[in-house]
Amino acid sequence: MSKIRIGLDLYGGDNAPESTIQGAIFAFENKFLEDAELVIVGETTEEDKKKLQKYNVSYLEGKNLVDNTTKPTQILKLKESSIYIGCQNMKNSNLNAFVSAGNTGALLTAGTFVAGRLKGIKRPALALALPGKNGKPRILVDAGANAEVKAEHYFDFAREGIAYAKFLGIENPRVGIINIGTEEEKGPQLVKEAAEVLKENNINYIGFVEAREIFDDRFDVLLTDGFTGNNILKTIEGTAYYILNELKSSIKSGGLFTKLGALMMKGSLYSLKGKIDYRQYGGTFFLGVNGHLVKAHGSSDSEAIANALYVAYKASKEDLLSNILI
Repeated sequence: MSKIRIGLDLYGGDNAPESTIQGAIFAFENKFLEDAELVIVGETTEEDKKKLQKYNVSYLEGKNLVDNTTKPTQILKLKESSIYIGCQNMKNSNLNAFVSAGNTGALLTAGTFVAGRLKGIKRPALALALPGKNGKPRILVDAGANAEVKAEHYFDFAREGIAYAKFLGIENPRVGIINIGTEEEKGPQLVKEAAEVLKENNINYIGFVEAREIFDDRFDVLLTDGFTGNNILKTIEGTAYYILNELKSSIKSGGLFTKLGALMMKGSLYSLKGKIDYRQYGGTFFLGVNGHLVKAHGSSDSEAIANALYVAYKASKEDLLSNILI
């Protein structure tokens, strides 16, 4: 397949299908897809097809059979669903990438068992780019795909995280394992064994890192199990928005000098908000499967969908998967 083809799940997410259609338009209008073909998977209305007729868009039939109550394993029986069909088309090399804001568990199951795992990978994982000091991203793996893991799976996570870091321009990424302390004798047996696994392989493993240090510049790739990673992610997101809301309330209730100071800092405050805005990051890569599978935020609006399409296109164009060491 010479031309890059990006699949987009019409369904899933709080604002679908309207956000999906508008996100596709946003992506084309802002030249996020360049020479790629967008393939919308679902039952697109004639009215929506008219909105998209001037863009390079094609369609695959798929039904809206998955919602937030769908159990992950059920997706394997829902073969007419948009998620199943999208992942199946990645497996068949009909799509380079597939983007969905739908049910995370169902998407990850379809990615693993329908698209299939890359050779040599036992545990695909969610890899997420977090903001960090000096403008360099920090890659968190696993951000929620595998609640229970074995020590050997950390080697898969490391390879997936390193591939993502290199994709983002980080040479020879430094790898750390999230732990309750930095000393080698600290932590549960699992992370101690995981550390030994990484030491035995050709990984630039630095050591343990505490969660409070994840934004520092000592590590590039941070490894943990999916249960811990997802809780870290949600804690960061909740804390960040709490601080911003409290700051906003303090400015509103403050005096003249407080408001003047806020006005002078307006640019910096918007910059800070942008760094933690999920819409700017588009989506999370589920790495280790056959194809570039992107999970968009469940609350994605058109801008977030467009950014998810952009990262899927960029990953396909630069062949992100080729950086995963087998």
